Amino acid sequence: MNKDLLFALIQNPNLIPGIYNYCDGWCERCEFTRNCLNFKMMEEGVPDLEDAESEASSAMENLDEMFQLSMELLHQAAKDLGMELPKETIDFDSDVEERKDELIFKSQIMLQADKYSELVDAWFLDFESLLYVGVNTLKEIFDFTNEEDMLEEEQKIFDVYEIIRWYQFIIPSKLFRSLRSKVNTEESGNEFYQHDSVASAKVALVSIDRSIDAWSCFLQRFPESEDSMLPILLLLSGLKTLVEKIFPEARDFIRPGFDI
Repeated sequence: MNKDLLFALIQNPNLIPGIYNYCDGWCERCEFTRNCLNFKMMEEGVPDLEDAESEASSAMENLDEMFQLSMELLHQAAKDLGMELPKETIDFDSDVEERKDELIFKSQIMLQADKYSELVDAWFLDFESLLYVGVNTLKEIFDFTNEEDMLEEEQKIFDVYEIIRWYQFIIPSKLFRSLRSKVNTEESGNEFYQHDSVASAKVALVSIDRSIDAWSCFLQRFPESEDSMLPILLLLSGLKTLVEKIFPEARDFIRPGFDI
């Protein structure tokens, strides 16, 4: 991707500024890909990794070029506004920052989020070969490579499975980002970090909501496994309450495109 192409993409009137900043990253299921600069850049600039002729080195070179172009755009935008991007601070201490990250990982909210991910893995390991939809086990359904071959009920179950698996790791990653930005806000008072903290917490809450809905569907379909699913739902419910307590403004945050 060259600079002219990137500028051309930016001029697209259908783009929603910043929509990619606080999404769940699930482009395959997103209704706003035509409005997303990040998606357009990937379409134009990143090789298809499933193409046998594509190589990892080519992909990395392309990503590096996109990063350099993005930095040029940022510097130009700042110059147009009579501003200068901050330079790397000489006070940055990687050991100190690493200790801050460690404290976040040990926080109650992150421990619960990580515990949820572990419970998801354990549940599917224990039950996907024991529960049936028609004549097929869950494992057999999940291993299908072509969804068109599935029966309607199997497709619904597979859809729920994908939701659970996708958000299983989105939840802790977004919570870590929100907590890290919260720490940065308290240290610097920078409004950007405050904005990022609340917005990331909003994405985490949406992910938790969708996960609760998905597990509720499983519970309704497989009531015989209620005892194994209730602890997962209780943990998610408790995590949601905790996030809402720590980030009381998150529910009201309006994400560009998604919440308008």
